[in-house]
Order: sequence, then C-alpha cells, then structure tokens
Amino acid sequence: MFEIMNDLLRAGRHSRYFNHTRSHHLFTRVRLIAWMLMVLQSGWILIDWLLLPEAVSSTIAYGRLAASACCLLLGLWFSHPYRLEISLIRLLLLVLVLTVFQTWSNMVLLQQGFASEVLAGYAFFPFMIMTMLAIFPLTMFEVAGFAIFVLLVELVTQLWTGKFGLVPGLNDLWLLAVLGLIAGWASVNQLSMLLILYRQATRDPLTGLANRRQVMEQLDGDIEEAHTHRTPLTVMLFDLDKFKSFNDNHGHAAGDIVLKQFARILKDHAKRKTDLAGRFGGEEFLLTLPETDQNQAISLAEQIRTACHQTRLKVPTGEEVSFTTSIGIATLIEGEDRSGLLQRADEALYQAKDSGRDRYCLAGDAAEPSQND
Repeated sequence: MFEIMNDLLRAGRHSRYFNHTRSHHLFTRVRLIAWMLMVLQSGWILIDWLLLPEAVSSTIAYGRLAASACCLLLGLWFSHPYRLEISLIRLLLLVLVLTVFQTWSNMVLLQQGFASEVLAGYAFFPFMIMTMLAIFPLTMFEVAGFAIFVLLVELVTQLWTGKFGLVPGLNDLWLLAVLGLIAGWASVNQLSMLLILYRQATRDPLTGLANRRQVMEQLDGDIEEAHTHRTPLTVMLFDLDKFKSFNDNHGHAAGDIVLKQFARILKDHAKRKTDLAGRFGGEEFLLTLPETDQNQAISLAEQIRTACHQTRLKVPTGEEVSFTTSIGIATLIEGEDRSGLLQRADEALYQAKDSGRDRYCLAGDAAEPSQND
C-alpha cells in the first residue's frame, strides 16, 4: 500500500519508460482540448455581439482571437510527445492561456461597468479550468500544484474586484476547492489505472521485470537515442546455469523461487531510471544499460555474479540451494541495429557457458573470460 501511494504521490519513482507512456497521454489530451477551446473561443464571439455593446464586444473579440491563436499553436505543437516535462509544460501553458484570458476579460468588463457573473461565458472559467484537471493522469503533487494556482488566481481576482469576503465570493472559493478535490481524485485515479494497465501489459507476471515485448520496444528506442547522441549503450544477456537440471531435481516451484530471487538481484543493481531489466524468456534475462560503456558493464556483471554467489534459498523440499549465472556483454557499435546487438550478446553468452559457466564474456572480444571466485 505504501509503495502504491508513493507511485501516486510523485513521479520520482516512475521509470523512464512509464513516463514516456504518461507523457503521450498528456500530449494527446492537451492537443484535443486545445483544438476544442480554439473553436469554442472563436464561436463565442457571436454570443458576445448579442449580449455586449459593440465597443466592448470588439475588444473582447480580440482577446478571444488571441486565446484561440494560442490554443491553435498548442494544438500544432507536435514535438517531444514522449518527454514528460514538455507535456507538463503544455498543460501549464493551456491553463495559463485560459487564466490570462479570464483575468483580462474580467478587467475589461469591470471597467465598462459589467459584472462577469451576469454574462454568459465568463464566470465559469475558473470552474472549467479546475474540472479540466480530471481529464489528465497527474500525480498528487502535480494536481495539487495546478489546483492551488487556480485558487490563488481566483483569490487575487476577488481581492481586486472587492468580491472577497462577500457571500458570493466565499461560495465560489468553496466550490472551487470542492471541485479541486474531486478533479484531483479523478486525475490520480486515472494515473493509478494507467499504472495498473501499463504493468499488466509490460511486466512478466512471475518476476515483475519487464516482459520481452517491453524490452524489445525500449531497446529500439535506446539504440536510436544512442546513435543520435553518440552515447554508449551496453546490453547484458543472462542465463541461469543448468536451470533445467535444477527444475528436474528440485521441482518447478523451487525454480520459480530462484527466478524471483535473480530478478530481485537485477532490480537491486539496475538502479538508474534509464536501466531496464527484463525476462527474455525462460531462464534468460536481459539488462539494457544506456550511457554505459564496456568497463562499467564488466564491473556491474561482477557485482551481479557476486550477489548470486552470496544468495542461499530454501526451497519447498526444505533444502538450501544456490545458483550461478553466465553473462554475455555487448556494447553497441556504430550503425548496429537491435538484431545485431542481441546476436553478439547471445554469442558472448554461449562462449561464457562453453568456457565453464558462472562467468561473463565480451562480444567480439577474444579476451579471457572472467574467472570464478
């Protein structure tokens, strides 16, 4: 329960790969709402002409057209759909556009002797902004930040117009706070559902690591990024030694215990958000390490081997067992694709197994494999 609350509280615990997914959700929804608001803001000019004097309606029309143009630009902003910070900036800009128009239009109407609450299309702006937050999958900190901003703008507006302290003003603040709580609950609930669906679609049910499909998709992205920015990328392919014989001797329940424990070891050593540990199939695992060169990977491989040596497990038969792993290490070379990288890692893994197991070998390197401790 505590872990789930941490996931919903802030984005710091989310993996880079889940942030990509959430970022795209924010990106698509901000664009959709921006298009809708562009049409509504422009269309409301006709209603203003019916309700306001020509001089006032013309002034307001310029503001609505400016807000529509901003919404159009947000709708046309296609770049970086998978960068979470950019998607949050998109949402912030959308809120700012609506808030600035609301504040400016209130000032114009007040100067002309009109009360915004008696005109169609003005008084509801703060409430629309607040309820709009329910559409987006946000953490508790994020939705609290947006809600507090809207409340502060409304408070400043009431102080400026002399409405603060009066019953209508207090009612509006109370209603905004209640809507903020409801919108926040809905927004965080969306994030929770997105996390559940993401994990179901991308996690191996036994070990909790990324499944093969997720590993392949993210590896493609990591390779593209490594080629683009000319940064190192290393993969490590693991195979639990003599695992089929272990299952035959101790049973599949014992084998599952070993798989889960090895998964925990990989999680403990894949500490960066950019690292991704996954179950490649059966007793094979893959660890992708962006911005990691061969020497760093060798050090990590030794740490993982040592952790396996130090592990003792009790299986259902009451026996205490241990396990070892063989490792193939391959570092991306210029122009290489996923198939080539994995093939070299697989060849290095088989070299490690053929030379005695419980060691690592480097792809495309005739250097001596690691020695047993």
